[in-house]
Amino acid sequence: MQATRTRQLTPAQQTEAFAEWNGLPHARITTHQGAAHVFTASLTELAAWYLAAGGTITHQPADHGVTNWTLISTINHQPGRPLIVHAVALDTDLIDDFCRPAVAA
Repeated sequence: MQATRTRQLTPAQQTEAFAEWNGLPHARITTHQGAAHVFTASLTELAAWYLAAGGTITHQPADHGVTNWTLISTINHQPGRPLIVHAVALDTDLIDDFCRPAVAA
């Protein structure tokens, strides 16, 4: 009888499964430097990821009236596998009120 080898899933594959299981929106999921990076289309989509994964939200001004928002969490709430969700929005756009406690000052 041959032993079956299991292949370790990449952070992107784990996150893709997490996204499908939770019905989370995304444009692209990729692995970069050991973390899963999720690219979303709006603050509403970022908020959906926050509800599913928790974490901390940061934001930084970009250029031309645009702000980069980032959710930092872990895949399936397990330590060691960073999950980074990105959203770009106008600097006049507001994040949903229920996300405010997660926004780092």
